[in-house]
Amino acid sequence: MSNWIDYDLDVLASNPMEITQIAERLNRPSLDLANWRAQRFGLAVDKVAEGLKELLKFKALQNLGYVDNTVNKARRFRISFKDKYIGVVDSHLAEVSVAFPTAIFLVTHYNMQASYAGKWVQRAGERVLRIEDGYQRAQAIDWVLLDVFAPFRAEYELGREFGSLWQEWLTDIAAAVQNLSQCTNNPAVTEARITARGRSSGEDAGQLSKS
Repeated sequence: MSNWIDYDLDVLASNPMEITQIAERLNRPSLDLANWRAQRFGLAVDKVAEGLKELLKFKALQNLGYVDNTVNKARRFRISFKDKYIGVVDSHLAEVSVAFPTAIFLVTHYNMQASYAGKWVQRAGERVLRIEDGYQRAQAIDWVLLDVFAPFRAEYELGREFGSLWQEWLTDIAAAVQNLSQCTNNPAVTEARITARGRSSGEDAGQLSKS
């Protein structure tokens, strides 16, 4: 039995023209992809090409940041498909990513029937980072799916080099988890203000706040 897969794709491009070109390319599968599928399954290329057009329909959901298309350079897309086509969709995304090597693709993958979710970062056709949440305690509710996109979004907004904030983010996340553990391991805790750096409102993040 096939499950439905949902991809939310955030594309961070260099300029408004590039994000428009990427939006068009996402809905225009390549002839190379059609030829590969046709040869693999012994089908006519034209029929495969038509099928790919029906399958690969990335719907633009919203602009990220600046809303007006004349200045917007980041956009969110969504596509839903049966899991048997995941290789085709991923191959198509890789092709588009290669065609726009400086754009950052942030993909969130949902398989609600299997209680699974994942995130990956793709650039120049390469998946540079992937995280999975494959044992959700309740269906379609993320359990350990960290927001690994945060440092890449921050770099993008700040004009920093790709990947430059990753280690700093890891350090801050580790500190935040440690502080949270220190607070919640004590049953007397009713409220805790926690920051990644361990300070909040002039108080120690590990200090108890009693009602």
